[in-house]
Amino acid sequence: MKVGLKQAIPALTLALLAVGLGCRKAKKVPGQTGITAAQLLTEGDALLKRGKWSEGRQKLRVLEENLPGTAEYPAAKLLLADSFFFQGTSSYPEAAVEYQSFLNYFPKHERRPYALYHLALCHYASIESAERDQSNTNKAIEAFKLILEEAPGSPYVPEVRNKLVQCWRRIAEHEVLVGIFYVNSYHYEGAEQRLKNALETYPDFLDRERTYYYLGEALRRKFVSGHSIEKFYKAYLAKLGRGETPVLTPEELKDYQKQVLEFGNAEVKRYREESKTYYQKLVESYPGTEWARRAHDRLLEMGTVVKEGLDA
Repeated sequence: MKVGLKQAIPALTLALLAVGLGCRKAKKVPGQTGITAAQLLTEGDALLKRGKWSEGRQKLRVLEENLPGTAEYPAAKLLLADSFFFQGTSSYPEAAVEYQSFLNYFPKHERRPYALYHLALCHYASIESAERDQSNTNKAIEAFKLILEEAPGSPYVPEVRNKLVQCWRRIAEHEVLVGIFYVNSYHYEGAEQRLKNALETYPDFLDRERTYYYLGEALRRKFVSGHSIEKFYKAYLAKLGRGETPVLTPEELKDYQKQVLEFGNAEVKRYREESKTYYQKLVESYPGTEWARRAHDRLLEMGTVVKEGLDA
């Protein structure tokens, strides 16, 4: 996802963290005559504003490595992070590392909301398409939520809420696509679990039409799993008061085969009836859509009298 903040680096040099400079004696870089933290910060900032990223960072690194006790040190740390953030998309991972470093060093700094917001934007800008891994989406969500918790009055909150919605939509879309993949891969039980979880967890952010249809498809095609049969077998043995690996008598085996067949048929019937409820939701709630038409056809194939939507 694009961050949408390609702009000049903020003027941090003099405005940021100027408190405390006062009339103190300027510390100098060991072994380098006359070079102070303030000079390094000013020179580094000037170079970055001219697009000389490597040269500017070199100045700031000297300050970071040699003068960590100065009042300019926090500004240098934050400016280093900004230099990667505003340099371009390929530098977001490096920017995230630097923003996190600032947050670790200065957990109560007044610029913490700024660093948190830009750390979140680094993750947000690195979000993959819905078909791919969503690790960065989850990281962005956690970072945005932290801003709302720690700085609910910050000016970043409106944009944070907006981007959180986009993140949740991406996660929901990912879950639905995985569910559809499972349906197309004949992994119907996994598809059912994934799609139901998506409906329960992200009710306001997913494409319900597509989710209802493929959940109906998963249940329409699903048969009793080996795991369910195993559970039924253990329950049957428990009723007989047997261990887990007994030798059944011919009569017991015949009875078990009868019961497990009845169990399987009942389960499949239950799956099919549940699938109809999702097809019916589509027909009633989204009449006139392509997904509703497909659901209508499925219901007819299954011998069901279709209840049309109010607008049909």
